Amino acid sequence: MSGYPGRGYRGGSGAHYRGSNMRDIRERSPDRRDDRRYRDDRPRQDDRQYENRRGRCDSGQNQRGRGGGYTQHVQDEGLPSLPSEVAVPKSGGRLTLDVPLPKGKLGRPTNLLVNHFMIQSLPTIKIYQYDIRMSVPPESQRRGSEKVSAMQQAKVLPKTQKFWGSRFIYDGVSLGWSVDCLMDVDQTLSTMVDLDGHSTDRPNQVLVSMRNTGPINIRALVNWLKTNRSGLMSHRDTNVEDVLKFLNATYRQDPASRLITRPKSSAFFQRSPNLSLTLQSTGGVLEAMRGIHQAVQVSFGQLSLNIDVVCSAFYVPNLPIMDVVKAFAGVSPRQQLDSSMAMVASDRVNGIFINVRHLNEVRNARKMRITRLSTRGAKETTFEQMNHEAGTSTTTSVYEYFHKKYNITIKHPDLPLVVTKDGSFPMELCYTASGERYKEALQGQETADFIKWATSPAFVRNAQIIDNVKRLNWHNLEIPKAMGLSVSPKMLEIRGRILPCPLPIYKYGTDPRSPENGSWNLRNKTLYSPKGFKSWGVLYLPGGRPVDRSTLDGFCRSLSNMLATMGMGIPQGPPSLLTGNPQGDMKEIIHNLYSKTGNEFKRKPDIVFILCHAGAPPHLYRAIKSVCEVDLGCASQVMLVEKALKGGPQYIGNIGLKVNLKLGGANSVVNMPPLKEKLFMMLGGDSSHPSPGELRRIPPPPSYTGLVASYDPQCVRYTAVATAQHATDELIGTFKPMMKELMKRWQLKNNGKSPQCVIYWRDGIAESQVPAFMASEVQALKEVCKETQEGIKVTVVNCVKRHHTRLFPAQGERGDKLGNVSPGTVVEASGDQDIFLVSQAALQGTVRPCRYTILLDENRLSPDQFQMITNGLCFSYGKATRSVSIVAPVFYADQVCERSRLHTRTEDDKTVAHDVHANLQYTMYWQ
Repeated sequence: MSGYPGRGYRGGSGAHYRGSNMRDIRERSPDRRDDRRYRDDRPRQDDRQYENRRGRCDSGQNQRGRGGGYTQHVQDEGLPSLPSEVAVPKSGGRLTLDVPLPKGKLGRPTNLLVNHFMIQSLPTIKIYQYDIRMSVPPESQRRGSEKVSAMQQAKVLPKTQKFWGSRFIYDGVSLGWSVDCLMDVDQTLSTMVDLDGHSTDRPNQVLVSMRNTGPINIRALVNWLKTNRSGLMSHRDTNVEDVLKFLNATYRQDPASRLITRPKSSAFFQRSPNLSLTLQSTGGVLEAMRGIHQAVQVSFGQLSLNIDVVCSAFYVPNLPIMDVVKAFAGVSPRQQLDSSMAMVASDRVNGIFINVRHLNEVRNARKMRITRLSTRGAKETTFEQMNHEAGTSTTTSVYEYFHKKYNITIKHPDLPLVVTKDGSFPMELCYTASGERYKEALQGQETADFIKWATSPAFVRNAQIIDNVKRLNWHNLEIPKAMGLSVSPKMLEIRGRILPCPLPIYKYGTDPRSPENGSWNLRNKTLYSPKGFKSWGVLYLPGGRPVDRSTLDGFCRSLSNMLATMGMGIPQGPPSLLTGNPQGDMKEIIHNLYSKTGNEFKRKPDIVFILCHAGAPPHLYRAIKSVCEVDLGCASQVMLVEKALKGGPQYIGNIGLKVNLKLGGANSVVNMPPLKEKLFMMLGGDSSHPSPGELRRIPPPPSYTGLVASYDPQCVRYTAVATAQHATDELIGTFKPMMKELMKRWQLKNNGKSPQCVIYWRDGIAESQVPAFMASEVQALKEVCKETQEGIKVTVVNCVKRHHTRLFPAQGERGDKLGNVSPGTVVEASGDQDIFLVSQAALQGTVRPCRYTILLDENRLSPDQFQMITNGLCFSYGKATRSVSIVAPVFYADQVCERSRLHTRTEDDKTVAHDVHANLQYTMYWQ
């Protein structure tokens, strides 16, 4: 019984600890957020960070190789060189904009390069805009729809040049532009375009109509740029929007005509040895491709083209679908595939675009989307085959049909058929189409292989961006020149500042100096507000190599010692220990542990620890968290046996950070002077959506929303509420009642007082959603504050991580060993209320700044106050000893959404999201 201290203060070290499917099980970077919400060009792994264990590279043209070091960056041969200067075309005028001076004064100045390339001239001639409409006439319609497919549109465009002209820009949707006046203003011209593939009973035609809406107003854009630098869509009129659409379409047309892309996409890819890599962990079915991002933006006081590197997974083209199904089902290529194995891969196969090869040339080229796999094979699936001459029908099987019609003998008639809207086909006759992006989340080793290939340090990312500019080849494009447009070949150089690093404060052992690199440790430190426990249990779930009782007792002693060292009060003696069956009823096992612990300690358990082995069933984590947090109201901590026994003090220190938060404690606080002047509530909001594969279910699972709110003066303790709502709804539909509950909890913890200032940090609101967001969530927030107490001031900040702006140290400025800017680097994008902040140090890859835009500011925060609070909140993330990439309230809201997903249960064929137990309302149970 010896060796179990009560309270004590000894040194330790801490780092971040988080899991994936079982969040408490495996270690991750604190900056590595769950990516299930991110759908466009997913997975965005090029900015993920990992530790550089090989030291600084010898060259600025290096990238990571398979061995963990860096190999020489390979530049594609044949790329054109960039001119030092680009002349303004005769039909254009130079655009000169004054760069606004930064209003913030905090920190030391620094010069930066940003991956924006300035548009240096605009047209001085008239550019006519045309409304374009394409439709399939009734006599050419195949399924009663006039919609023109992407394949039909691709065939139409080359045939339109005879009446559009060679200097016409088409955005691929509904607008076109030309320097030529093809018809009088407001006049409409229609043309019928004949396509290949006419049949005897149906022509193949597309009707193209265009109307001249008049010249676009270039002057409106120039005036807006000189008077309004916010860049927000809500601040632009239709004239400005039309010109920005014209600019985007003009510079998109050339790469879209020769590279892999999608309609309206800003990403362009090319299959080449230097830009793609087959992912062997997918069975050779998927390949990673590195491409180009290009978009017109208004930032840093300039009109520019934002160029970046994007990485995405694609299907390897022309692969037999049977091989794809085998790989996704985990079947060896040499193993025979049967129908039950094929159905295992059904969810991952759905949505793939395919081609067939047994029809004529036109129909073979058509892309068809898999809607599902059938439950029966070619011999069992029958249909009525019509004999039009005789006016009769006969029942025939798919197997017989292909044998008689195409002289094809199906070799695998028992396998499911591939079902599309154009018909059902035997699996062996289907092949992956070219240029098809993989839209699901990569799994396990697939993700690791993708990250390993896609991640590049900052100096390599810089070189890749310049290569992309060379591939785009703006200065040699004739149409932009004819329209008076030109772009600088050099990255925009801007002025920024490096904010002072906040100092994390502990109860004892606070370092006298701030962590300049954004990280620190727990050595000789006691947690700021440690929370102990008096009753605790440990559940061991055997698997793999079993662990004997003495080993478990030794780990429990080490855990007790470390928690006591961190200042947490714990009971003398060992915990209540129970061994359970990982294949058994987890709800019953957890209840047994709860009862056993309560009986031994004569009080309800405060926390239970669960030890399981690698490879444990994924449903265990959901069951554990659901029972503990919804039914019992007991804190829980899941650990992986292999890590727990080998991790040592650092691993156990990580666990201690999480345990203290789950019990209602505070690990550290950050000194932020503005918070000392008034009572602040930090509010964080987020929503999490189903994956594309989940959205194809009927009905689809819900989206989850979360709100977290601080309730202490230092803004480090948070309480949370979460709800489920209709899938893909971004705005929080029940914001007002959720906010009322959080305000009530704030008052209960502050002797009936109300906060004087509320800062709402909202994650990921798109520019187009800002008006609706202000009318719904922000209006509801203001109403709740007014109903609670007059005079509560509200500030609303939109936090955006999904963007393509990257910052690099300018010539002569100091960066880290990867070429990244220092933590605390801040740039005012379009005024003091719109900033890019790099709050974290990059362990690996290119660091991505977060964009913070104030949408409402009743508190009238000064630029320095706003930036100080923002940076400070990135240092107050509870379970890490390093700064993170986004403010803690948003980070917590994201985790609450994901935890709410685990609290969902199916009851009477309905999905029900349960609230957490009242015992956990004032704890950060989601850590």
